[in-house]
Amino acid sequence: MDPKGAELPAYTAGAHIDIRTPAGQLRQYSLCGPADDRSVYRICVRRDEASRGGSRSLHNDLRVRTKLDIGGPRNLFSMPEAKRYILFSAGIGITPVIAMARTLSAAEADFELHHFERSRSRVAFLNELTAGPLKTAATLYLGEEGESFRETVPPCLISSDPDAAVIACGPNGFLDLLVLRLADAGWSPHQFHSERFRPEALKSADVANEKDAFQIRLASSGQSFTVGSEETIANVLLANGITIDLSCEHGMCGACLTRVLEGEPDHRDIVLSAAEKATGDQMTICCSRSRSPVLVLDI
Repeated sequence: MDPKGAELPAYTAGAHIDIRTPAGQLRQYSLCGPADDRSVYRICVRRDEASRGGSRSLHNDLRVRTKLDIGGPRNLFSMPEAKRYILFSAGIGITPVIAMARTLSAAEADFELHHFERSRSRVAFLNELTAGPLKTAATLYLGEEGESFRETVPPCLISSDPDAAVIACGPNGFLDLLVLRLADAGWSPHQFHSERFRPEALKSADVANEKDAFQIRLASSGQSFTVGSEETIANVLLANGITIDLSCEHGMCGACLTRVLEGEPDHRDIVLSAAEKATGDQMTICCSRSRSPVLVLDI
């Protein structure tokens, strides 16, 4: 809620905001409230003791009427155009997905939602998923009832549908298994759209490339800088007085997406799709590196 009662910036399903927690961490959370209500932003935060501290701070330190610094909504997980939608989520990955389900339901679109959780007591938005407009489209799978994703294959995954888009959010293991099942059933990679909680582990080739220094050149000024093995492009630019947008610094939010004019990026983010990474014309400069000796950036 805006302290002065003003309307908040509009957003679409799949968007997130940056939040500075009371403990000082900058974190990203999906907006999961009704998109047409611009009086408030609603997020859902599960307390995670294994996290880097953001969820603990919001649960432990936040009080009613506490003022928080937040960034405006950004949507790097928007719904593509399709005739039919198949939504998948696991755990707290339901937060962007339920916003999409509401949008599709309001538009009377053809969609189905498959949500996986450990137990019924942990299901966020349980009432909304089991009653009202989403009831007929949503299916719950509970691990405590023997319905884990490894044991259960929803019928929609058995064969591919060229008219459908598959949209998913959840832990890396869940998404990795979903990718394998889609590939086995003949789905095109371009039909799959996902948002991950954390960047994927580096492959051995990427670990080797981590040791290589490279040059970045700024198209606007011609300035060149060396990015060493222990540095990031963003940090090198900031150290040299270059102003850039920077938020999560883990390749998860998209604030630092920058156009690449020459060179081959070594993508380390979870923002860009596989197709966008293959194009190679943009990159997250907070964590991604270079496969070529020089990168020319549109800065």
